[in-house]
Amino acid sequence: MTVEAAPEGAFAIGCASCGAVQTAPRSAPQGVLLSCRVCEAQLERTTGRSLDAALASAGATFLLLIPANLYPLMTTAAMGSTRTSHLASTAAAMWRDNRPWVGIFVSLFLIVIPLVRFGVLSVVLAEVRSGRIAHHTGHAFRLDQELETWAMSDVFLVALMVAYARLAASISVRLDIGAYCFIGAGVMTLVTRALLDRRAVWEAISPSPAVAPAGLAVICNACGLVHPEAMNGHHCPRCGNTIHSRRPGAVRRAAALTIAALLLYIPANLFPIATLPIGFTSAHYTVLEGVKDLFQARLFGLAIIIFCASFLIPMLKLAGMSWFIASVVRRSRRRLVLKTRLYRAIEEIGRWSMIDPFVIGAFVPVMHYNNFVYARAEPAAAAFSFVVVGTMLAARCFDPRLMWDAAEVRHDD
Repeated sequence: MTVEAAPEGAFAIGCASCGAVQTAPRSAPQGVLLSCRVCEAQLERTTGRSLDAALASAGATFLLLIPANLYPLMTTAAMGSTRTSHLASTAAAMWRDNRPWVGIFVSLFLIVIPLVRFGVLSVVLAEVRSGRIAHHTGHAFRLDQELETWAMSDVFLVALMVAYARLAASISVRLDIGAYCFIGAGVMTLVTRALLDRRAVWEAISPSPAVAPAGLAVICNACGLVHPEAMNGHHCPRCGNTIHSRRPGAVRRAAALTIAALLLYIPANLFPIATLPIGFTSAHYTVLEGVKDLFQARLFGLAIIIFCASFLIPMLKLAGMSWFIASVVRRSRRRLVLKTRLYRAIEEIGRWSMIDPFVIGAFVPVMHYNNFVYARAEPAAAAFSFVVVGTMLAARCFDPRLMWDAAEVRHDD
């Protein structure tokens, strides 16, 4: 359904993908998809969204993350000995192997940020549910939305599955209570993402104006609130974000991060990313060699997942970001809708490339028996992690509206 002007019961809505300002019904019925009339980006989807269910799933995720961090994650047995891991020991093992950046990413993406994100989200949704909106509620929900991409409990869920399946093919291994709690947290992360109606929460915090401001308008990049042009450079009254008509230095920053990720992508794939003891013989593995090993172990589904997440998606992100930047520089008018859709896809799937570093993190603490049977991260693990983080930052720094500006597309309502 394309958004059209609604004379009554409507509010001004801005598209973060192309910059178009239009009107939408304030209370869209269940089952309705509101999309931008210019770039066809999804503005609101009411199907399957529920504030109460989102609050319950967010709270459950936060509670599950506590024992997931405190209790043992996985135990292996070999040569008359056992090795048990905790989530924190995954990061500690990276530090022990002189891979501090990988350890930092694991600590942030799997321990710190998920706890903060779901703790904040639970408080915000409880305040909205009770109608007790405070001054900090908008700021807190903006923090939650900024942390959403970096809270990777759901990504680790897949990584844990890959690590367990590969270990079980050659060694005695069991999942402990911490793993089951983390599996629950990962599943509930996906459920919360599906249930949460972000626009409804923002409207509950502070309703959008009934009509768009006269003259030129600017859209808050964080909450989507439409402001008159005079608010450019000021703080949004709803979420506290600094309002900019376009993200400052978007092309320059995105280009720098994309080039850096491209340069690191080469060693990340050419050099070993990990040493893993498959069949009690430690061997070096590159990204593609790890995929080949999964195929040889007849774990075809997991091999396809790793190949897509660790090889195809980073390549797609680098090619896509290069295309977007070139489009702005060359002021291209071609395939704007396609490029906008591809940008949204890249922004959405980029985080899943962290599966490989997380798989290594799951291996290392439970596969360190002696100088011959051990697992460790190799130098390419850090390079690969920086490729993933760099492309994610590049996508967040870039402003897709600049492609429409460069093509001189006007958005007259």
